Amino acid sequence: MKDYLLCVLRPDFAQAMPLMALAFLLPLKHRKHWQPRLAVWITLCFLYGGFITQQYHYGYGTPWQLFCCYVVPLLLGYGTFVLACDISVRDALYGAACAYAAQHAHFCVTIILWGENYTAQYASGRFALGYVKEWAVFLAVWAVCYLLFARRLPVQGAYKADWRKAISTAVIVLVIAMVLNRTVRSIFDSAGGSTVAYAICMAYDLFNCLFLLWLQTEQRRELTLVATLEGERRLRRRMEEQYELSKENISIINQKCHDLKHQVSALRLVRDQDAQEAGLRELESAVLIYDAVSKTGNEVLDTVLTEKSLLCEKNGISWTCMADGGLLDFMQAVDLYTLFGNALDNAIESSQAVDEAERRTVAVEVRNRHGAAFIQIENYYARPVRLQDGLPLTTKPDAENHGYGLKSIRSITERYGGVMDIAAEDNIFRLNILIPIPA
Repeated sequence: MKDYLLCVLRPDFAQAMPLMALAFLLPLKHRKHWQPRLAVWITLCFLYGGFITQQYHYGYGTPWQLFCCYVVPLLLGYGTFVLACDISVRDALYGAACAYAAQHAHFCVTIILWGENYTAQYASGRFALGYVKEWAVFLAVWAVCYLLFARRLPVQGAYKADWRKAISTAVIVLVIAMVLNRTVRSIFDSAGGSTVAYAICMAYDLFNCLFLLWLQTEQRRELTLVATLEGERRLRRRMEEQYELSKENISIINQKCHDLKHQVSALRLVRDQDAQEAGLRELESAVLIYDAVSKTGNEVLDTVLTEKSLLCEKNGISWTCMADGGLLDFMQAVDLYTLFGNALDNAIESSQAVDEAERRTVAVEVRNRHGAAFIQIENYYARPVRLQDGLPLTTKPDAENHGYGLKSIRSITERYGGVMDIAAEDNIFRLNILIPIPA
């Protein structure tokens, strides 16, 4: 019984696997009350691991022993993800494969430090101090894998892996852990038990595990970048189409307002006072529309500001604007329209969610500040604003296809050598942009 308990407490495959999986599932979306279930599951894994360690003492002769020592840990990792995380079966398999690679890396480090015979020594209950050293190494590998790999793989709480990626990753990990490790052992035996040769082979095994994890993070980073660029391209195309449409609409408004003078001339000829009064009310309504037309000195800025001011009026949002559009003449039309269009759309959407009518406001300011164009857009907000990498996290359910607006604004700002800053204090959201004006 004593030997069994000592085997239970060792960071062996079955014991270490759910703990290593914990590093990879922490950034994911969890199920309700996942901690108690996971605690029970880890306890069962420790009990099973003690049985396997005591039963085989790392004998790998039969297929059943190979299955228990190599394949079962992957299944235990899969079960850990299924119990704790609200993710798909594909993501659970993919996460288990990545955690298996990290766990096998820990095994390789342990063998490199203490050699092959440490397993038999600790399994028999001797050198209990070695448990402390083993767990210390495990925690070090756990921390490294979490910081370098685990927290960088998920996107919005999930891996979003397809079946091909999940299965191929699991197969590669099993090949590294089983086939490559068995090959290393054969080389060790053929070299007459040379510890140096064995350590070199285990270092190669370790390299393969870390390289696989690094490759997964690089692929994720590349896919995220491609998705972001594609989202910004779609947004830019939509803004180009919207700008052309808005320009036509504003042109129509200007033409209608230009025709007002002809209507005034016609009213002078009307003798019926009631008819004349009705005509004047119609003219007054048309003039109110013209009051919304912005005149900033920049045609593109006039277009987007007029469009958004009319939208604010329609939704009962107070609109304040003080803008010197001439400061932004150096910007391309689509860039300028995209920057202000995205920023004002976000401000209007946020203002609509505010319950107090007096707080449904949008304020726009464009002025010269020390030779640079300073742009500030303010609005109240109702929902808490959480920032990540300097940008608010989108509140829309389909987060993968949203949240590109502010990324596009920052991209445009940096393209012109400017900086963007976001502040959310006292229920006021401020978007500040500073762009140097070319000489």
